[in-house]
Amino acid sequence: MKFKLSVFTLYGIVEVGEDELQTLTNEALGKLRISREELRRCFAEGLKLMEGRGDSDRACANETYDGKWKVRIVRYSALSDPLIE
Repeated sequence: MKFKLSVFTLYGIVEVGEDELQTLTNEALGKLRISREELRRCFAEGLKLMEGRGDSDRACANETYDGKWKVRIVRYSALSDPLIE
């Protein structure tokens, strides 16, 4: 299974897969309001945090009030996913 990082944006949650990391356009990064370098850093941090975790956990990145990006683990249940309604 490929790793995905959930990125919290003004438009909702966007999942970025490891296979998409290199192909994101500058326009897409602009919509996410994150630089390519910062996204790579968050991605690497998310991979490290997910070591030994199960399917019920997700690595999520969000921008803090001071403009920095933070990655944390969030519990996830497919039963509460609004995209599966």
